Amino acid sequence: MPVTVRRAREADAEGLSRLAALTFPLACTPQTPADVLAAHIAASLDPASFRHHVADPACTVLVAEAGEGGDPVGYTMLRVGEPDDPDVARAIRQRPTVELVRFYVHPGHHGTGTAGLLMEHTLVAAHATEARGAWLGVSEENARANAFYARHGFEPVGRKRFLIGDRWEDDVVRERVLSSAPGARP
Repeated sequence: MPVTVRRAREADAEGLSRLAALTFPLACTPQTPADVLAAHIAASLDPASFRHHVADPACTVLVAEAGEGGDPVGYTMLRVGEPDDPDVARAIRQRPTVELVRFYVHPGHHGTGTAGLLMEHTLVAAHATEARGAWLGVSEENARANAFYARHGFEPVGRKRFLIGDRWEDDVVRERVLSSAPGARP
């Protein structure tokens, strides 16, 4: 079944929350306790949070779906604006900037081209914000994600810490130039 990508709507919040609950733990380190993951999912990846993000003019949430009426098979979230984290603010080189806050694909769709298609659409949406660069944070232990982002032009430019529960985890800050041609490599 072909995958399509579109901008998320409020009605997508429940499905996005279910997908987030499934995929977020895959991006964390194995040392992250299950109860900490569950608390983060309940507080930050619930349907109300997704409804808020979809309605926020500073955010762009994209949904990848295979067929109509089912849960999404992937999603991304962009947020325009200067980073709050001082380590990130020092590391990134392009201004104005847009953060790729979330990029997740259902594990059943890994290796199918869904992630590449979703990234193409995400870069077009990032370019539409008129930012000069896009950045993201990814666990230094997530080799698969780091390789994927490198293939899509996101270069390591620094480090930041990510607080989950009462534990700090280390993230690589990656940035890419948003060229004049949407989706093009820098």
